[in-house]
Amino acid sequence: MSLVTSSVSIAHSGGLEALLASLGPADTLNAFAQRHLSPIDTYDRQRGTALMTTLEAFLDAGASLEATASRLGTHRNTVRYRLRCIAGLIDRDIHDPRVALELHLALRIRQSRPPASLDAGP
Repeated sequence: MSLVTSSVSIAHSGGLEALLASLGPADTLNAFAQRHLSPIDTYDRQRGTALMTTLEAFLDAGASLEATASRLGTHRNTVRYRLRCIAGLIDRDIHDPRVALELHLALRIRQSRPPASLDAGP
């Protein structure tokens, strides 16, 4: 089966969620999401910020500062500051396409699972 045929069959059988479900057990996927998103969750929880919302908007906007700012109703410099905070928390360059993909997948895994299954633990 060619890559194009494989992609088309995945898209018709449920898209990204179906692909994620086929990648492994829920525990493995949840651990992946937790590993990538936990520092941001902790920061948001401790400081009452919304860095995770900013990250999600940024990735959903195709990494466009202007589109992210528009979605969030804030200035692009505010978005830029928040993204630097996120990059510092995870110690990775979120503008790197591979890092962005990992973060986007982690967010999608989280959205496809019940919240209780992603509990950060004690």
